[in-house]
Amino acid sequence: MDRLRAFSLAILFILTPLGAAAVTSVNVPVGSAVYRDIERLELKGLISSAMLSTKPFSRLETARLVNEAEKNWQALAPQDKVRLGEAEVTLQRLKNEFREELSGGSGNTYLRPERVYAKFLYSDKTPYFTDINNNGDIFRRGTNLRAGAAVRGGVFDTVSVYLNPEFRADGDDSRYRLLYGYMALDAAGARVEAGRDAMWWGSGAHGGLLVTDNARPFDMVKASSDHPFRLPWVFGYLGQLVPTVFLTHLEKNRDFPHANLLGMRLDFKPTPHFQIALNRVFMFGGEGRKSLTPSDWVKVFFVSDSAEHSDSPTNGNQIASIDASYVYANTASAVPFSGIKLYTEWGAEDSSGHTKTPTGRANLCGALIDGPLWLSNIDLRVEWANTARNSRYGPAWYKHGVYTSGYTYEGRVIGHHMGSDSRDLFLRLNYHMPSSVIGIEADRERSGIHSAKVVRRDWLAVDASYGFEDGMSVSGVLGIESVKDNAAKNRNGTAMVKLEYLF
Repeated sequence: MDRLRAFSLAILFILTPLGAAAVTSVNVPVGSAVYRDIERLELKGLISSAMLSTKPFSRLETARLVNEAEKNWQALAPQDKVRLGEAEVTLQRLKNEFREELSGGSGNTYLRPERVYAKFLYSDKTPYFTDINNNGDIFRRGTNLRAGAAVRGGVFDTVSVYLNPEFRADGDDSRYRLLYGYMALDAAGARVEAGRDAMWWGSGAHGGLLVTDNARPFDMVKASSDHPFRLPWVFGYLGQLVPTVFLTHLEKNRDFPHANLLGMRLDFKPTPHFQIALNRVFMFGGEGRKSLTPSDWVKVFFVSDSAEHSDSPTNGNQIASIDASYVYANTASAVPFSGIKLYTEWGAEDSSGHTKTPTGRANLCGALIDGPLWLSNIDLRVEWANTARNSRYGPAWYKHGVYTSGYTYEGRVIGHHMGSDSRDLFLRLNYHMPSSVIGIEADRERSGIHSAKVVRRDWLAVDASYGFEDGMSVSGVLGIESVKDNAAKNRNGTAMVKLEYLF
């Protein structure tokens, strides 16, 4: 951990945009419905400065976006308020949840509960789809219980603290786990976090190529800016920027215990509608590997191409990607939607030979349509991901010749849940009402595309959530999944109910 602390101090000076005030808050958890609501307001043209492809961001940053949406709403003409009437409900819900931050409260030193929750899940057989993008949690056949509470606090407007212990029971086994637990230091516009938290990179909702919450949250040091900022002089043409760097040790029970994982991401938003990001992660070191010299650390930090080759003393596992999104908020009545978000991500893994050709490639494409076919209160998402580009590149994605445990943490893929040599098609339809949301989703995943045993997994589910005015909410999911390979086909039914109270 000494290296992690030194790393955090170095990054604090590298990323600091001078001149900002020292105010702090905890993050909005990656899986929160808050991100869905912010994205809806973005599609309706009420928010243009959001950098939604890097999660999590803080409650103060969320409050800034809510305030932006409120100002834009108040500036609308009466006929536009009628046209976007459903946005007012979403905006009011966010204003209620972030009322303290909007009013300038929660400052100085405090500690208060944020939420308590309980989740019950029953599955006929060992489920699959309820486990994906779920912080590495694995449900078992039969009855499963999860119950937890989250508290947040702050110290002198500079340090924030978040703790989320959770009790888990399934079958004859019960245990406690710290789901999230971190401290964040905000100073001069920079933000440094130390502890356990989840991350999500990219605009995908069902998966991402490099970093998602499919695996257990990392115990890490992470540095970023506490809000988007612009560089001076000609660099201002790059638009808003958000840099992110993290360093973590992976688990003990792998080929090289406690291997390091370094990740770097840089978000640009040159226009209010277009966002692009450059991403790189690098796995290196660990017990049994060479101790790095200072020059090796420089190569690792800048993720130089030579650091991944077999003739390098580092010979690490490197993955890079570029992702982009474009948002169009429509005002023309003849166009059959009120807003659309198009997004994509393209990745390359490692390199070989004199031409430095990547030995693995993958891509993800998607679209989120608000008000399709003039249907108000409805949004539709279609998302496609592919790590099986062809027989050469597909099987190599997330794999490595030295780090044979692959791009995993505690057995779970850190990036897209489907893993290597796979393809996934995801569809989801939401119907929004003032106090509830009803959703229908379907997923088809095929893995082992270029192997002798292709496995197909299908999922069809309906879910609903309802929020009461006092902070209580209830949600439920009913789903059917099937698994088919060359030999057999199995089906499984799953039901889940969650109760939550926000203070």
